[in-house]
Amino acid sequence: MPQDASVLFIMLDATRADRLSAWGNPHPTTPTLDGLAAAGALFRRHFANSHATRPSFPQLMTGRYYFQNVLRAFTPNEHPREFPFSQGDPTAAFLPAVLRARGFQTLGVSAHPWFVAASDLGRQFDRLELVEGEATRGHADARDVVDRAAAVWRARDRSRPVFLYVHFMDMHMPRYLPDGEPRFPVAGYDWRRRFKPNGEPRFHRERRRWLRADARDFGDLDRRHFAAVYDSRLAYTDAQLARLLAAVREDDADLRRALVVVASDHGEELGEEGRTDHTDSLADGVHHVPWIVAGAGIAAGQVCNRFTENIDVAPTLLELLGLPVPPGTGMDGRAQLGPDGCLVSRAGKPAVYYAWESYRAVRTPRYLLRENIAGSFVARREGDVVLYRMERARRVRLRLEGHAARLAERLRTRLDRRLARREALFLRTRYDAPRTCFLVRPEFWRLAPETRVSCTPVDAATGRHALRVRGWLWSGRGVTVLRPGDGAPLLVTVPAPDGVYEVEAAARPIRPMPRLVGFARWRRESFSSETASAYVTLGAARASGGQLSMAIPAAAAVGRHIVGLRLLPPGVAPEAAAEPGAEDEELRLRLQALGYVE
Repeated sequence: MPQDASVLFIMLDATRADRLSAWGNPHPTTPTLDGLAAAGALFRRHFANSHATRPSFPQLMTGRYYFQNVLRAFTPNEHPREFPFSQGDPTAAFLPAVLRARGFQTLGVSAHPWFVAASDLGRQFDRLELVEGEATRGHADARDVVDRAAAVWRARDRSRPVFLYVHFMDMHMPRYLPDGEPRFPVAGYDWRRRFKPNGEPRFHRERRRWLRADARDFGDLDRRHFAAVYDSRLAYTDAQLARLLAAVREDDADLRRALVVVASDHGEELGEEGRTDHTDSLADGVHHVPWIVAGAGIAAGQVCNRFTENIDVAPTLLELLGLPVPPGTGMDGRAQLGPDGCLVSRAGKPAVYYAWESYRAVRTPRYLLRENIAGSFVARREGDVVLYRMERARRVRLRLEGHAARLAERLRTRLDRRLARREALFLRTRYDAPRTCFLVRPEFWRLAPETRVSCTPVDAATGRHALRVRGWLWSGRGVTVLRPGDGAPLLVTVPAPDGVYEVEAAARPIRPMPRLVGFARWRRESFSSETASAYVTLGAARASGGQLSMAIPAAAAVGRHIVGLRLLPPGVAPEAAAEPGAEDEELRLRLQALGYVE
């Protein structure tokens, strides 16, 4: 491996491994990436450690299971995890910062609206550029990203090595067909009657009003077309990657001085389990992602068939470049390639782990165990522990009794051994003192274990459920009082940096539920996301140990749908969450197109 080798790091957002032809897709989607894999190392059973960009990207870049948010916030007045006021972990090494300290130019070109210079991430780079496409399309096209990335590569300082990070968004929704038609069409299927040009379904809109990713009503032809659109976008991106690699080869035809890495932060469900998204999903379609390393001394034709994880990417790169992990820091992953460019002995591992604020999980060849945060909405709906048997095309949930119960306990022990220490450190250091007010949505609330709740189907059209707590109804979107006569308060705990706050309920007005109209219809009409929020003062409360507990009086939710608790630190006025300006509105349109905000 040349000591002055540069790195081209290609990030393919929302990209499933099984849709690449090198991983077995019968459609010829990725000839460029297939050739790169054949010339280097392919990690066939590689998994992302979380389901979404915000947690997964820092995991990939630090080699750590837990790391604070480094990306730009959604919008003002959001959950505290979106803000760049985390303390940080001095024992963590962030890959771009490590390389910059060793003399690398650190450059980035991204189509993702979170990846901007004005963020904790941006400060790790000498220059990080956002390629802005049309706002309503959510992200820039791969052609524009390659144009800019190739120009940055050609203009680099050739006297020292470069780390060029390039982030593509073409496999993320919305997915417009690059040629106006699928490259791999479903025979006899009139896709225009069933789908919009951006890839979203036209049919059963009422169902998807409450869960955009709901695909339970997809027929076989619908699913095949949805996957064909995904494959078409992937094939288009692969063709653009050929142009980028051609630019790198202009002065290094055999990639002897350039290390090329291809990775993904997460994949995407394509309707197999009734969903078309990646949010909070542990499906293999979301976590099984590609990893390819080629160029600069990597031996050709290598394939690792054991498990590897995204946390292995950073230590592998440092090992290949002959760079140590900085003193006083550490990584949870381990190098899978040695300095000679060959797979290490016993490459891979017997299991992979998923880690986020609301769950942790372990995936073995045959089983997947998910542990939800006790008292959360998901835990109250699904249970604290969920065990699946992994079959070829689906997951089968197992009842926790007999052998399955014993297996679940063994897997929980394995989870604790692998994640508990790192998780505890993360929870202690994830926040610094906030400098603005912020909102904690009900999906992050917890109810006391002794609180009696029941899971109730609330909408026949969507199949959505909610939790009933005496006179309260609690869903992932909000809470309201069903029976005003029941005046008992709702006791909740929310994550928050330590300190004293003035607490307000962000609530939307709703009309009373009539006796003669079905609950589902009333809910659809009343809980409209277009209704502006008002703020109801609840009083002062103290957060300690990263948690704030308080009682929400029933009076605050009579005639209102509470969609979050807004916390105001001392000296911060509510005006800190002012109406967004034109720039913020454009960002909101991008995030809305991407499905991040309503």
